[in-house]
Amino acid sequence: MAVSNSLAPKMDGVEYTPFTLIAAAAQGTGNSIPPLTKSVKVTGVANDANDFVVLPSLASCPDGHEITLLCSAASNFELRTPATSAEEINSEDCDGTKEYLCTDTQVVKIVKINNTIGWMAHGYSAIGAVVTAVVPD
Repeated sequence: MAVSNSLAPKMDGVEYTPFTLIAAAAQGTGNSIPPLTKSVKVTGVANDANDFVVLPSLASCPDGHEITLLCSAASNFELRTPATSAEEINSEDCDGTKEYLCTDTQVVKIVKINNTIGWMAHGYSAIGAVVTAVVPD
């Protein structure tokens, strides 16, 4: 039996290493989640709690795709869909006028429902409790 020295989580022989991002005030590669990414760790904000990270476009992920977002930025930040996409998180258009609040130290689970409905997101506290549903504002 092979022994792995990797600390990355494994599932069915596949390793998931968290993709690291820093929330920023403008959409770019440094704050955008690549398609099919499963685990993302936000390690900081460029400016303040108004900085954000961006989900992949709905068309780039299959229905049911899950993303685990680790909020480790030492600050709250926001979650958006791609600019001018009209894509939704929790039934709200989140491509710039509204965004989902990500609270530091929480874990946010994000699931693609489909291309019409969009993304569903919900958070868990550091002790594993489900937090109150967030309606993007």
